[in-house]
Amino acid sequence: MKLKLLYSLLTTIVMITTVNAERSLFGFSSGGGMEGPFIYKVANGQVIGKVFDGDTGEPLIGATVRVQGLGSNHGTVTDNTGSYRLQGIPEGPQVLIFSFIGFETLTRNVEVEPNKSVTVNVRLDSGMEGMEEVTIVAFRKGQSRSINVQKEALNMKSVISYEQMERFPDLNIAESIKRVPGVVTEPARGEAESVMIRGLPSGMHTVTLNGQRMSATGDDRETDTRIIPTGMISSMEVIKSATADMDADATSGSINLITTRPVGDEVFVRGQIATGYNAMSGRPQWLSSLTYSKRVGKLDFVVSGNYQKDNRATEDIRHDWDVRDFGNGNQDVLAGLRPSLYETERIRASIGTQLDYSISERSSLYLRAVYNRFDEYELRNDARHGIDDGNFTAPGVSERARFEKVMREYNRITNLINLNFGGQNDIGKSTLDYNMGYSRGTFNVPLREYYAFRHSERPDYSYDISNRNFGEYQVTNDVNLNDPSKMGFRYYERRRDDIVDTDMFATINLRTPYNLGSGKGFFKVGAKAWRKTKDRDMLEQRWTSYSGTEPLTFENFFVPNSAGLIGGRYPIYGDIDWESGKRFFNQNESSFGLDVDRTRASSDPNNFSAVEDIYAAYAMTDLKFGNLNLNLGLRGEQVENFYSGNEVEFDSNGNYVRTIPVEADNIGYFNMFPMMNVRYEINKMTNLRFAYTETIVRPDFAALVPFRLINQDNEIITTGNPDLNPSNAQNIDVAFESYFQSVGFVSIGGFYKRFRNFIFNEVTMIQDPGSVYDGFMQVTPQNGDGASIVGVEIAWQQKLSFLPGILKDFGVYSNYTYAVSEANVSEPEFRTVTLPLQPKHIFNAALQFDKGGFSAQLSYNWRDTWLHEVGASTNLPSIEQNQEIFMDRFFQGFSQLDFNASQKITGNWNAFINLNNLTNSSHIHYFGRPIYPYRNSFHGWWGMMGLRFNL
Repeated sequence: MKLKLLYSLLTTIVMITTVNAERSLFGFSSGGGMEGPFIYKVANGQVIGKVFDGDTGEPLIGATVRVQGLGSNHGTVTDNTGSYRLQGIPEGPQVLIFSFIGFETLTRNVEVEPNKSVTVNVRLDSGMEGMEEVTIVAFRKGQSRSINVQKEALNMKSVISYEQMERFPDLNIAESIKRVPGVVTEPARGEAESVMIRGLPSGMHTVTLNGQRMSATGDDRETDTRIIPTGMISSMEVIKSATADMDADATSGSINLITTRPVGDEVFVRGQIATGYNAMSGRPQWLSSLTYSKRVGKLDFVVSGNYQKDNRATEDIRHDWDVRDFGNGNQDVLAGLRPSLYETERIRASIGTQLDYSISERSSLYLRAVYNRFDEYELRNDARHGIDDGNFTAPGVSERARFEKVMREYNRITNLINLNFGGQNDIGKSTLDYNMGYSRGTFNVPLREYYAFRHSERPDYSYDISNRNFGEYQVTNDVNLNDPSKMGFRYYERRRDDIVDTDMFATINLRTPYNLGSGKGFFKVGAKAWRKTKDRDMLEQRWTSYSGTEPLTFENFFVPNSAGLIGGRYPIYGDIDWESGKRFFNQNESSFGLDVDRTRASSDPNNFSAVEDIYAAYAMTDLKFGNLNLNLGLRGEQVENFYSGNEVEFDSNGNYVRTIPVEADNIGYFNMFPMMNVRYEINKMTNLRFAYTETIVRPDFAALVPFRLINQDNEIITTGNPDLNPSNAQNIDVAFESYFQSVGFVSIGGFYKRFRNFIFNEVTMIQDPGSVYDGFMQVTPQNGDGASIVGVEIAWQQKLSFLPGILKDFGVYSNYTYAVSEANVSEPEFRTVTLPLQPKHIFNAALQFDKGGFSAQLSYNWRDTWLHEVGASTNLPSIEQNQEIFMDRFFQGFSQLDFNASQKITGNWNAFINLNNLTNSSHIHYFGRPIYPYRNSFHGWWGMMGLRFNL
C-alpha cells in the first residue's frame, strides 16, 4: 500500500511535469495560449542575465530584479549563480530595476520582442565606498550578500557570510555557528563539538554542502561540523523551516555550507597565514589557507585549501558522592576525587575544488569535490582517589582507601569526502536541474591505549568539602602516593574502532512558471533516490594480569611530573612514557592475561551493518500575489531499512559462551509531509513570515540494531530495539523581519515543535535472584508519548551610522533565544523533564568598531544550564534538602568572551589578532543540584595573530 502511494505521487509529478513542460514549450507565443485562471503560457518576451558585484566580479545572490511599472508580480531574485529570468514581459521598451542591500540601485532600458529572449547582464556598484574605508567595505559587502539571501528566501533562515565569520575568532564551523540565533553547541576540551538547533539533539538536523547531503561521521546520524574549517566556505545558512524539496528529516533545521564559487572574469585570490599560543598547554597554534579562482574560456574553476594545527590542554576535576549514616542520619560523603590533565593536538586539513562549465547562457554543468580530515591526538593523565574504597569512620575521614593512576593515549581520525556532479538546462520555459552525489564519512580509532596501576598500600584520607567545587584531601598515614614502585599493574586496555558511513544519491527537479489570475509563480517537482550504508567494526580488549618474572609497576615507565592542576590544588603524581609502555606490552603480550568475557561483552554488540534506502518525490509551488508570497508543497518518502548485529550469550556465572549474529526484519515505512511557507512583504524592506511543516526524526542506527551490550564495570546492560518507530514532528514558525539599506536588520520570531513517538531511553532494574546480572540496570530505547518545545528568537544587526561623532563607527551584532520544552520519561519513575541539551536562554552580543583601516569586535556568548543526561537513581539525599533528588546530570550555564581586531597594512593586506576565552570560563557538570558537582574543566585562554590578503 505504501509503495502504491509513492508510485501515485511519482505518477502525478510526471504528469504535472509533462503537462507544464508541453504548455511551456507550446504556450510561448504572443496572443495564444490557454484561457481561464491558469495561464500556462508566458506571453510576450523574456529577459535573462546575471548580476555581478561591480568591484570583484562575484555573482550577487538574492539581488532583486523587477520591471518598472508592472507591479511586484513581474519581478524575481537571482539564484545561487547570480542568474535571473523574467518571463511574460510585454513587448516594447521596458525599464529593469536592479537592487541589492548595500549597493546602488541600477536601471537598464531594454527592448522586449515577442517570442524572443533578451540578455541583460549588469554590475552593481557598492553604496559604501563613499561612507567607509576600503577595508571595511569588503566586510559590509559580505554582510550585504548574506542579508539579501535571508530577506528574499522562500523559507526562514539565518545566513552568515565568510566576512562576518572572520569578525569572530572562530576557526571551524561548529564554533562559528553558535553565534546564530537558536543555536547552541556542546563543548569538548574547550572547543565546540556537537551542534544543537532549537534545543534538539544534533542528529535532528541535516548538514548539506551546496544543498547536497553530507554523510554522518560517527555511529549515529550526526555530521561533525567541527572538522570543517571556516576558510573552506563563503557563507553558511541555518535553515529553520523546511520546504518540500528538502529532506524531511531536517526537523530542527538544516545547516547548508556554501563553498566559494568562481567569480567569472576576475582572478580571485584570498588567503591567510597565522600562528598563535594556548596558555593552558603553553604550545603554539598554526593556520594557513588559500583560495584561487579563474575563468578559462567557458570553464570557471576555484580551488581552496586549509590547514590548522591546534595544541590545547584541559585541567579537570571530578567528584563522586555518596551518603553515610554516622549516627545522626544520612550525610554526604566524598566518595572519590579524580584530577585529570588532557593534552590535545588537533589537525584539520581540507581541500576543495569546483568546476563550472557554461554550455550556454542558461545551460551549465558543474563538478564539486571537497575533502576534510580531522586528526585528534590526546594524552590523558588521571590520579584517582578511591575514598569510598575504604571505611568511613567519621565525617571527612576514610581509612584504608585506594589510589590509582590511569593514563590514556588516544588518536581518532575523521574523514569526510563529498563529490557532486550536476547541471542545469532550460526546456522551453521550464528549468531542469539534476545532481548525482557521493559522500563518505569515516571515524577511525587506530590508537586508544590505557595503562592502570594501583597503589599496593592503602592510604587514609581526611577531606574537606566546605567548597564543594574543589574538594580538598590529605593523606594522614605514611603512604607515599608519589612512589611509582608501589604502584602495581592493574590492567592494560586497547580499543580499536572503525565506522564507515556512505551516501549515494541522485536528484532531479523541474521548475515551470505559470500565471494564476493576477499572480505569477512556478511549479517545482522532483524526485530523489538515496542509499545510506553504515558499518562498524569495534574491538575492546583488556588484559588484567601479568605473569612475568619481575613485578610490573608504574616505575617501569615512570616520567616525573610534579604539576599541580587547577591552581596547584591537585598533584598529578607523575606521567608515563607511552612509547616504552607500548613497546613492553607488545614484546611481552603472552605474559598478560586477556579478560575474554569482557572483550566479547564490550566488543561484539557494538559491531553492526545497516542499509537504509529512501525514495522521495515532491511537488511544490511558489506563488506571488502582489506582496504575498506562498510556498506550498507535499513530499513523500518511502524508507526501507536492513540491520544486522550481534547478541552475546553468557552462562549463569557470566562466562562467555558464544556470539550470535542477528538480523532485524526489513523495516519499511512511508510518510507524507505537507510544507507551507508564507512571506508577506509589508514593504520592500520588511517581511512577515509564517510556516507550517511536518518532518521526521529517524532513530539512530545503533538504536535499531538488535544487540545486547553488557558493561560489567558500571553494571549496565544496553540493548537495541528493532521495533523502534521514527518520531514525527509538527513545526510552526512565525517571524517579523525589518532590513536596513545601511546593511543590517532586526527580527523577532517564535517557534513550536510537537513530537509524536518521541524516542527516549527506558531504564529498568533487572530482578533475577541468582543471576550474575541481578541488580543490573537495563537501558533500551523506546517510543514515548510525546514531547514539545516552544521558543522565541530575537536578533539585531546594524551599523550605528545614525549616531553622532565617534559613535557612528560602532556596530552591533546580537541575538537572544528563549525556549522551554518538556518530555515524559520513566527514569526511575514516570515524570516530566526538559529535553536534554536544551538551555532555556541563549544570548550572543558583539560590539563592533570600524575606523580608518582598523576594525575590532568584542564578542560574548552565554547559554543557560541544560539537562545533560537523564538519571535513574533517587538514593542521594542532600544535607541541605531533606527530600530525595533525581540523579540527572546537568551542564551548568557558562559564558565566553572573545576579541578580534584587524588593521589594514596595504590595499589588499591586513594584520589580525584573535583572542578566545579571555575570562578562562570553566565547564561545570553536576548531579541533581549544584551542591553535587561532578566535573569542572578549565581550558585557559588562547589566541592567534597573522596576515590576511585578498588579491
